[in-house]
Amino acid sequence: MKTKAAVMFEAKQPLEIEEFDLEGPKQGEVLIRYTASGICHSDYSILHGVMGGRSPMILGHEGAGIVQEVGPGVTDLKEGDHVIAVLTPTCGECVMCLEDKPYMCSQMARLMGGCRMLDGTTRFSKNGKPVFHMAALGTFSEYSVVQAGSLVKVGHNAPLETVCLVGCGVTTGVGAAVNTASVHKGASVAVIGCGGVGLSIIQGARINGASMIIAVDPVPEKRELAMSLGATHGVDPFAEGGPIKQVKAMSPNKLGVDYAFEALGRVDTTEQTWGMLRPAGRAIIVGMTNQSEKIKLSAAGLFGEKRIKGSGYGSALPKRDIPRFVDWYLSGELKLDEMITKKIKLEDVNQAFDEMGRGEGARSVIVF
Repeated sequence: MKTKAAVMFEAKQPLEIEEFDLEGPKQGEVLIRYTASGICHSDYSILHGVMGGRSPMILGHEGAGIVQEVGPGVTDLKEGDHVIAVLTPTCGECVMCLEDKPYMCSQMARLMGGCRMLDGTTRFSKNGKPVFHMAALGTFSEYSVVQAGSLVKVGHNAPLETVCLVGCGVTTGVGAAVNTASVHKGASVAVIGCGGVGLSIIQGARINGASMIIAVDPVPEKRELAMSLGATHGVDPFAEGGPIKQVKAMSPNKLGVDYAFEALGRVDTTEQTWGMLRPAGRAIIVGMTNQSEKIKLSAAGLFGEKRIKGSGYGSALPKRDIPRFVDWYLSGELKLDEMITKKIKLEDVNQAFDEMGRGEGARSVIVF
């Protein structure tokens, strides 16, 4: 069959919209028609060479859609099911899955790094040559073939154009607050970066009962949006005193916050989370920095029993957390519509990336 998709032929160059050949699903695979895809910062990072990626590659990993066909061996999904594509597959057999950490499933590294199916081949092609797809999902395509373990079924009452965000950004952020950090009731929290992931962290902290949530972002509109989603205070990191002094001045007893989250993927802001903490506070690093860079932390914080921890995909158990977060949205507890800055056509994807690079908006969603 044929499908239209946005492909990266070369890093740091605009995506091109072309038609590709798509082979049907094989053992353990599913053909999905995507109805919508969020545009995530990880897509931007691959396009701009911050994260590695193979070319030519169809980008996108935050999608939702409808099952069109299932391959041999797939028993938990059927044609017509509404599903959310998840960043981390669940094989249920590797050491990490058996340790109840499916968000670190060994298949994730294979799919992320290879951008191919588990058998080492691709289902996309152009003129007989293989075309890779990001995380073996390729949500910037009308259709895709994915591993069944990369899909989670949701009810038909959940609008796919909205809950597609749960596939990556929302789960990464909300999960960081409720799973990785387990933010306690009455806690003080600072969140650096108020894009889609940062706003989701803020909501997770609110849902868990944090009493103070400080949104740190230089863009006034983003701070305002953060306040509408649960933040209690806003900080411009470029204002007098800088972000660390401002956050500490607002915090209880001016000692610092219980939890500081980094949601930008930068070394300087990662280091700032450490400085914002009170003694025994916890820094949760959610943003993906350039893997070749080093982070420097003051050793003095170690004797104050500060802790720093990474958060992979919000420490989520997809089959538990994806439906749970969708239910929170349907009940009004988790606000997703407010996070969508605009809904666009596939042909407008490069404009959306330009806006992301300028720090504009929270989330753009491609609607097929």
